[in-house]
Amino acid sequence: MRNILLLFIRFYKKYISPYKGFCCAYHFHTGRASCSTLGFRAIRRHGAWAGIVILRQRMIRCGQIYHLHTPLQRRPAIAQRGDCDCDLPGDISFDDVCDCLNCCNGCDWPRRKQKSANTLQKKSRWRRQ
Repeated sequence: MRNILLLFIRFYKKYISPYKGFCCAYHFHTGRASCSTLGFRAIRRHGAWAGIVILRQRMIRCGQIYHLHTPLQRRPAIAQRGDCDCDLPGDISFDDVCDCLNCCNGCDWPRRKQKSANTLQKKSRWRRQ
């Protein structure tokens, strides 16, 4: 079990970590070893189960540091969200549903089918040329 975990951490450090685009928050803010390095050392020194416990404690601290230093993300403005203001009444009839659907047609929801049709047309034009 210990060797499998060490192999898994080596694979992560060599093939996944360099390409994910960010580093361990604990390592970034404290300058100490990253979570994967600490996990590798702990599993190698203390065995699989004790190493996993140590790694879990570190990852909890890493998450706390990440949330402490990460600014809050605000929702975009109402006009940019694509929310719809239409409400369904308590007594739903066919006419009421149609009115609501007509209301929602005016909203700024992304139109995936239209976008995909436009991109297909552009691709077909490109292939013809």
